[in-house]
Amino acid sequence: MLWAAKKDKLFKELTPDFSVVSTQILAGENVVFTDISEGQPSSWSWEFEGGTPTTSELSGPTVTYNQPGTYAVTLTIKNNETTAVEKKVGYITVSYRDITADFTVGATSVKQNESVTFTDKSLGMPTKWAWEFKSGATVLTSTEQNPAMTFPVPGIYTVTLTATNPKGSQTVSKPNLLTVIDITSVEANFDSDQTATYTGGSIKFNDKSIGTATSWAWTFEGASVTSSTSQNPTVTYPNAGRYKVKLVASNTAKTSTIEKTAYVLVVPGGSLTAFYPLNGSINDAGPSKLVSTSVGTVTFDADRTAAAGRTGVFNTTGGFIVPDNEAMNFGTGDYSVSVWMKTSTQQRGMIWQESGAKGSGDNQTWVRILGTATNLTSFSTEDATGGSTINLTTASNGAVSTTNDGVWHHFVTVRQGVTTTFYIDGVKIREATATAVKTTSNNGTFKVGMQEGTAGYSNQYNGLIDDLIIYKKALTQAEVTALKNL
Repeated sequence: MLWAAKKDKLFKELTPDFSVVSTQILAGENVVFTDISEGQPSSWSWEFEGGTPTTSELSGPTVTYNQPGTYAVTLTIKNNETTAVEKKVGYITVSYRDITADFTVGATSVKQNESVTFTDKSLGMPTKWAWEFKSGATVLTSTEQNPAMTFPVPGIYTVTLTATNPKGSQTVSKPNLLTVIDITSVEANFDSDQTATYTGGSIKFNDKSIGTATSWAWTFEGASVTSSTSQNPTVTYPNAGRYKVKLVASNTAKTSTIEKTAYVLVVPGGSLTAFYPLNGSINDAGPSKLVSTSVGTVTFDADRTAAAGRTGVFNTTGGFIVPDNEAMNFGTGDYSVSVWMKTSTQQRGMIWQESGAKGSGDNQTWVRILGTATNLTSFSTEDATGGSTINLTTASNGAVSTTNDGVWHHFVTVRQGVTTTFYIDGVKIREATATAVKTTSNNGTFKVGMQEGTAGYSNQYNGLIDDLIIYKKALTQAEVTALKNL
């Protein structure tokens, strides 16, 4: 230890020095520098070759080294009396990490000679890249980090990347990653903005063909115009029924055909006020175009024709409501509600309900199953003077009253003046006559799959509901039969 006299005072000579836990690190790691200088320095000035930050005035800085290499560190210390410098050459050695090879691709399906970029995502700072793109006997290669490739030969390609740094290499292979489509190939397909409408309503069809289609030939069974060569035509249907749609997509070399049987459902439009096909949506496909609000969860499953996603699934967690609208305000007028249902539930469940939030005696109308141990299926019209309810029981109506038997049933409920009628599966089961016409709406919401009362929502239905159709007229037996047979 050195001491010196200056102006009759003793002072300790500055001796700069520093240390670290380890001078051998991996790229991206931090190093904490500890000042171990002697002589009571009052300021520090560091220089870190290859580090981040490159300088510091802290006594114990933390520095990150991102690039492999060997780096010097310089420390300058000062006090009021003097300055001293210590430089350690090659003090910090930064090594490469192990390689972890990986990559992404801009698209997994492209046409012949269409460019697609592969992006290296490897860890460990690779310095070399070896790409292979293989489909059968076709092999393409690249040594770029992020190659933009074009593929002249159609096929399904497996892509392999070997990433290398001075420490080593790793290979990653992704089988069948990229499909290169023959520019002359075409596979016809289509969808539409909806698959159900009413007579006079229209549907917009969308070409979804894969490959290269340059011409389209549509055939629309039952439509006003039965053919079209537009890519995305809009078609109107004048008559009720279920209709197939056919598309032939072509180019100069190839042709592909797809035909979807019973793809479109068209219901009668006369006096129609709302139509809920429940084809992946709880909204109205009728002329009113009403927007619904879900309460709980409604999902979608195969309907009675086995068409996927075309019926509503209600599982006792709720249903949906339609805000008050003139389309649902029946008042004292005639109306009919047609609906398909399927359930095996043993619990009371409301199929649909208009108004009724004020409870018993409120202006309302509804259809419910399993209301009591004997009232198995019911249709009611109510107002402040009381209710006129058709309760179907085994004693009075036989097996037809049991509609929770796990098969599809078609309900049509009709109010014509003071008379209410309940049809099941196209057959008139029972008719009732009230002393006066009930005013069945109080400007409340229309509910599907649940009941609303003074305590909120209850009697949530557990089962399937499909094709709920509302008319502001009394359907005839012939019209009921026609709906049932759609």
